[in-house]
Amino acid sequence: MSMITSQQLLQQLQQQSQSQDCVVVAIDGFAGAGKSTLAKWLKEHLSECQIMALDDFYQPLTNKQCSQLTEEAALQAYLPTQALAQQLLQPLQQGQSISWQAQDWLTKKLSPEKTIVPRGVILVDGVFSSHKDFRPWVDLRVLVSTPPATCSRRVLARPQPSADWFAHWQRTETWFHTHNKTGLCVDYVTTGSVPQDVKLDMD
Repeated sequence: MSMITSQQLLQQLQQQSQSQDCVVVAIDGFAGAGKSTLAKWLKEHLSECQIMALDDFYQPLTNKQCSQLTEEAALQAYLPTQALAQQLLQPLQQGQSISWQAQDWLTKKLSPEKTIVPRGVILVDGVFSSHKDFRPWVDLRVLVSTPPATCSRRVLARPQPSADWFAHWQRTETWFHTHNKTGLCVDYVTTGSVPQDVKLDMD
């Protein structure tokens, strides 16, 4: 694990994509750390880059699930990591295009189909993206490290009907990063800040 700036990460990905047809990068960190901001900034500056946002796959939990599930079971209820690894990441690394429809967390409505082709840099943006089920199919793992108070403030400031979900989500992601030892298992750690040449929302 090495500390790295966003500029250094950009240079690393530029170099690696010159010698590798498809580079899959996991960008992990707490909700509100700045993962999506970093991903969008990298996409702006890489010649060929696609983003697979795990926001497309998270599922809300019922009150009963929140009260009864263990942390590990809750994580899998939020995001079925093994299934996603088999259905999306494994095919990408085997040279196949992947497609899916995102489901809105609140309305359950499906978006138009999204497709990613196995070419250039592919950023897997989201909490739990460094999960052990994803690791065989990811080339680089990056942790966006931001003070917890800053992360919480950003999440709670987002437009949303209710923030009741956040306390349980936060407990689950805290358990994951502790159990996963995310800071040790990633290749790079960076902050949630990017050069201000593009205006992006911290996410």
